[in-house]
Amino acid sequence: MVDVEFVEPADPSAAPLEQRRRRRGTAWLWSVALVGAAAVVIVTSGRLGLTTPPDVPDGATDTASMLPAPEGEGSSFNVPPTIPPSTLAPDYVLAQDYVLALESVDADADEPKDNHGTLNALGLSADEMRRYEDVGGLSVWSGESRDGTTCLLVAHPGQGLREGIGAEACSPKGIDPIAELGPLGSCCAPPGVFAALPASSVIRFALEGDHVDVSVFVRAADPAASHD
Repeated sequence: MVDVEFVEPADPSAAPLEQRRRRRGTAWLWSVALVGAAAVVIVTSGRLGLTTPPDVPDGATDTASMLPAPEGEGSSFNVPPTIPPSTLAPDYVLAQDYVLALESVDADADEPKDNHGTLNALGLSADEMRRYEDVGGLSVWSGESRDGTTCLLVAHPGQGLREGIGAEACSPKGIDPIAELGPLGSCCAPPGVFAALPASSVIRFALEGDHVDVSVFVRAADPAASHD
Protein backbone atom coordinates (compact mmCIF):
# COMPACT_ATOMS: atom_id res chain seq x y z
CA MET A 1 0.00 0.00 0.00
CA VAL A 2 1.30 3.42 -0.97
CA ASP A 3 1.56 6.05 1.72
CA VAL A 4 -0.04 9.38 0.79
CA GLU A 5 1.33 12.52 2.38
CA PHE A 6 -1.04 15.48 2.69
CA VAL A 7 0.64 18.87 2.15
CA GLU A 8 -0.94 22.07 3.50
CA PRO A 9 -1.52 24.86 0.92
CA ALA A 10 1.30 27.32 0.70
CA ASP A 11 0.85 30.47 2.78
CA PRO A 12 1.63 33.56 0.67
CA SER A 13 3.01 35.24 3.73
CA ALA A 14 5.46 32.40 4.04
CA ALA A 15 7.16 33.35 0.78
CA PRO A 16 10.78 34.30 1.07
CA LEU A 17 11.42 37.87 2.13
CA GLU A 18 13.26 38.72 -1.07
CA GLN A 19 10.29 37.52 -3.20
CA ARG A 20 7.81 39.63 -1.21
CA ARG A 21 10.03 42.68 -1.62
CA ARG A 22 10.06 42.19 -5.39
CA ARG A 23 6.26 42.04 -5.46
CA ARG A 24 5.90 45.16 -3.36
CA GLY A 25 8.44 47.01 -5.49
CA THR A 26 6.60 46.10 -8.67
CA ALA A 27 3.24 47.27 -7.28
CA TRP A 28 4.79 50.56 -6.14
CA LEU A 29 6.23 51.18 -9.62
CA TRP A 30 2.82 50.58 -11.20
CA SER A 31 1.22 53.09 -8.81
CA VAL A 32 3.80 55.74 -9.66
CA ALA A 33 3.27 55.12 -13.38
CA LEU A 34 -0.51 55.49 -13.11
CA VAL A 35 -0.25 58.72 -11.11
CA GLY A 36 2.21 60.14 -13.63
CA ALA A 37 -0.05 59.26 -16.54
CA ALA A 38 -3.01 60.97 -14.87
CA ALA A 39 -0.94 64.12 -14.30
CA VAL A 40 0.06 64.19 -17.98
CA VAL A 41 -3.60 63.92 -19.04
CA ILE A 42 -4.64 66.78 -16.73
CA VAL A 43 -1.84 69.10 -17.89
CA THR A 44 -2.43 68.28 -21.56
CA SER A 45 -6.17 68.84 -21.34
CA GLY A 46 -5.57 72.21 -19.71
CA ARG A 47 -3.22 73.28 -22.49
CA LEU A 48 -5.71 72.19 -25.15
CA GLY A 49 -8.56 74.11 -23.57
CA LEU A 50 -10.45 70.96 -22.58
CA THR A 51 -11.05 71.96 -19.00
CA THR A 52 -14.66 72.31 -17.88
CA PRO A 53 -15.83 75.97 -17.85
CA PRO A 54 -16.91 77.41 -14.51
CA ASP A 55 -20.57 77.13 -13.63
CA VAL A 56 -22.63 80.25 -14.31
CA PRO A 57 -25.22 81.01 -11.62
CA ASP A 58 -28.86 80.95 -12.65
CA GLY A 59 -29.94 84.32 -13.99
CA ALA A 60 -26.38 85.55 -14.61
CA THR A 61 -25.67 87.11 -17.98
CA ASP A 62 -22.42 87.63 -19.81
CA THR A 63 -23.13 91.23 -20.68
CA ALA A 64 -19.81 91.80 -22.40
CA SER A 65 -20.72 89.30 -25.13
CA MET A 66 -24.18 90.83 -25.58
CA LEU A 67 -23.21 94.47 -26.04
CA PRO A 68 -23.42 95.75 -29.61
CA ALA A 69 -20.07 96.38 -31.20
CA PRO A 70 -19.27 100.08 -31.73
CA GLU A 71 -18.99 101.25 -35.33
CA GLY A 72 -15.51 102.67 -35.35
CA GLU A 73 -13.63 104.34 -32.54
CA GLY A 74 -15.68 106.53 -30.21
CA SER A 75 -18.94 106.14 -32.12
CA SER A 76 -22.38 104.98 -31.08
CA PHE A 77 -24.16 101.67 -31.59
CA ASN A 78 -24.10 100.32 -35.11
CA VAL A 79 -27.83 100.83 -35.65
CA PRO A 80 -28.99 101.45 -39.22
CA PRO A 81 -31.06 104.68 -39.45
CA THR A 82 -33.98 102.88 -41.06
CA ILE A 83 -36.12 100.75 -38.74
CA PRO A 84 -36.31 101.57 -35.03
CA PRO A 85 -35.11 98.60 -32.93
CA SER A 86 -38.25 98.88 -30.79
CA THR A 87 -40.49 97.78 -33.66
CA LEU A 88 -40.68 94.82 -35.99
CA ALA A 89 -42.63 96.54 -38.75
CA PRO A 90 -40.56 96.85 -41.93
CA ASP A 91 -42.47 99.88 -43.22
CA TYR A 92 -40.98 102.56 -40.92
CA VAL A 93 -39.15 105.40 -42.66
CA LEU A 94 -37.13 108.37 -41.48
CA ALA A 95 -39.40 111.42 -41.63
CA GLN A 96 -37.47 114.08 -39.68
CA ASP A 97 -34.06 114.46 -38.10
CA TYR A 98 -32.46 117.09 -35.85
CA VAL A 99 -29.10 117.86 -34.28
CA LEU A 100 -29.32 119.24 -30.74
CA ALA A 101 -26.38 121.39 -29.72
CA LEU A 102 -25.00 121.48 -26.18
CA GLU A 103 -26.44 124.46 -24.29
CA SER A 104 -25.04 124.35 -20.76
CA VAL A 105 -22.84 122.20 -18.53
CA ASP A 106 -22.67 121.28 -14.83
CA ALA A 107 -23.89 124.01 -12.45
CA ASP A 108 -24.99 126.24 -15.34
CA ALA A 109 -27.32 123.57 -16.71
CA ASP A 110 -30.96 123.60 -15.72
CA GLU A 111 -31.59 120.55 -13.57
CA PRO A 112 -34.30 118.15 -14.69
CA LYS A 113 -37.40 117.88 -12.55
CA ASP A 114 -36.79 114.75 -10.51
CA ASN A 115 -39.58 113.79 -8.12
CA HIS A 116 -38.73 110.09 -8.05
CA GLY A 117 -34.98 110.08 -7.36
CA THR A 118 -34.14 109.01 -10.90
CA LEU A 119 -30.76 110.75 -10.96
CA ASN A 120 -29.64 109.10 -7.74
CA ALA A 121 -30.89 105.70 -8.92
CA LEU A 122 -28.78 106.04 -12.06
CA GLY A 123 -25.74 107.26 -10.14
CA LEU A 124 -25.94 110.78 -11.58
CA SER A 125 -25.32 114.12 -9.89
CA ALA A 126 -27.76 116.96 -10.60
CA ASP A 127 -24.98 119.58 -10.73
CA GLU A 128 -22.89 117.58 -13.22
CA MET A 129 -25.43 117.24 -16.02
CA ARG A 130 -25.20 118.52 -19.60
CA ARG A 131 -28.26 120.20 -21.10
CA TYR A 132 -29.01 120.26 -24.83
CA GLU A 133 -31.45 122.17 -26.99
CA ASP A 134 -35.11 121.31 -26.60
CA VAL A 135 -36.88 119.54 -29.43
CA GLY A 136 -40.57 118.95 -30.03
CA GLY A 137 -41.45 120.26 -26.57
CA LEU A 138 -39.03 117.88 -24.81
CA SER A 139 -35.82 118.55 -22.85
CA VAL A 140 -32.66 116.46 -23.15
CA TRP A 141 -29.77 115.87 -20.71
CA SER A 142 -26.74 113.61 -20.46
CA GLY A 143 -24.35 112.80 -17.63
CA GLU A 144 -21.61 110.48 -16.38
CA SER A 145 -22.63 108.17 -13.54
CA ARG A 146 -20.61 107.15 -10.50
CA ASP A 147 -20.19 103.73 -12.12
CA GLY A 148 -18.60 105.19 -15.25
CA THR A 149 -21.61 104.78 -17.52
CA THR A 150 -22.97 107.53 -19.78
CA CYS A 151 -26.69 108.26 -19.49
CA LEU A 152 -29.07 110.09 -21.82
CA LEU A 153 -32.34 111.44 -20.39
CA VAL A 154 -35.41 112.81 -22.20
CA ALA A 155 -38.40 114.34 -20.41
CA HIS A 156 -41.11 116.96 -20.65
CA PRO A 157 -39.99 119.98 -18.57
CA GLY A 158 -43.36 120.21 -16.84
CA GLN A 159 -43.67 116.51 -16.05
CA GLY A 160 -40.12 115.62 -15.10
CA LEU A 161 -38.15 112.40 -15.21
CA ARG A 162 -40.16 109.17 -15.27
CA GLU A 163 -43.42 111.08 -15.37
CA GLY A 164 -45.63 110.98 -18.43
CA ILE A 165 -43.67 111.00 -21.65
CA GLY A 166 -39.92 110.45 -21.49
CA ALA A 167 -37.03 108.06 -22.05
CA GLU A 168 -33.64 107.19 -20.61
CA ALA A 169 -30.68 105.01 -21.53
CA CYS A 170 -27.23 104.32 -20.07
CA SER A 171 -24.29 102.62 -21.74
CA PRO A 172 -20.74 101.57 -20.77
CA LYS A 173 -17.88 104.02 -21.15
CA GLY A 174 -16.90 104.50 -24.78
CA ILE A 175 -20.34 103.66 -26.17
CA ASP A 176 -22.85 106.44 -26.73
CA PRO A 177 -26.35 105.71 -25.39
CA ILE A 178 -29.54 105.66 -27.47
CA ALA A 179 -32.94 106.41 -25.93
CA GLU A 180 -36.26 105.94 -27.68
CA LEU A 181 -39.77 107.29 -27.33
CA GLY A 182 -42.69 105.49 -28.84
CA PRO A 183 -44.74 104.42 -30.41
CA LEU A 184 -46.30 107.72 -29.43
CA GLY A 185 -49.82 107.88 -28.04
CA SER A 186 -52.24 110.42 -26.65
CA CYS A 187 -52.28 108.97 -23.11
CA CYS A 188 -49.24 110.68 -21.65
CA ALA A 189 -47.95 113.28 -24.09
CA PRO A 190 -48.89 116.89 -23.24
CA PRO A 191 -50.19 119.10 -26.06
CA GLY A 192 -47.48 120.38 -28.36
CA VAL A 193 -45.07 117.46 -27.99
CA PHE A 194 -44.02 116.66 -31.55
CA ALA A 195 -47.32 118.00 -32.78
CA ALA A 196 -48.93 116.47 -35.86
CA LEU A 197 -47.00 113.21 -35.56
CA PRO A 198 -49.10 110.04 -35.86
CA ALA A 199 -49.50 107.87 -32.76
CA SER A 200 -47.36 105.10 -34.25
CA SER A 201 -44.28 107.33 -34.55
CA VAL A 202 -40.99 106.45 -32.84
CA ILE A 203 -38.39 109.08 -31.86
CA ARG A 204 -34.78 108.06 -31.35
CA PHE A 205 -32.28 110.18 -29.36
CA ALA A 206 -28.62 109.26 -29.89
CA LEU A 207 -25.77 110.94 -28.01
CA GLU A 208 -22.91 111.74 -30.39
CA GLY A 209 -20.02 113.40 -28.57
CA ASP A 210 -21.05 117.00 -27.79
CA HIS A 211 -24.46 116.85 -29.49
CA VAL A 212 -27.56 114.67 -29.72
CA ASP A 213 -28.97 113.32 -32.97
CA VAL A 214 -32.75 112.99 -33.09
CA SER A 215 -34.47 110.80 -35.68
CA VAL A 216 -38.24 110.62 -36.12
CA PHE A 217 -39.59 107.45 -37.70
CA VAL A 218 -43.13 107.03 -39.03
CA ARG A 219 -44.90 104.35 -40.98
CA ALA A 220 -44.68 104.85 -44.72
CA ALA A 221 -48.46 104.84 -44.97
CA ASP A 222 -48.82 107.80 -42.58
CA PRO A 223 -49.20 111.31 -44.07
CA ALA A 224 -46.24 112.59 -42.02
CA ALA A 225 -43.92 110.31 -43.98
CA SER A 226 -44.13 112.63 -46.97
CA HIS A 227 -43.25 115.78 -45.03
CA ASP A 228 -39.82 117.05 -43.96
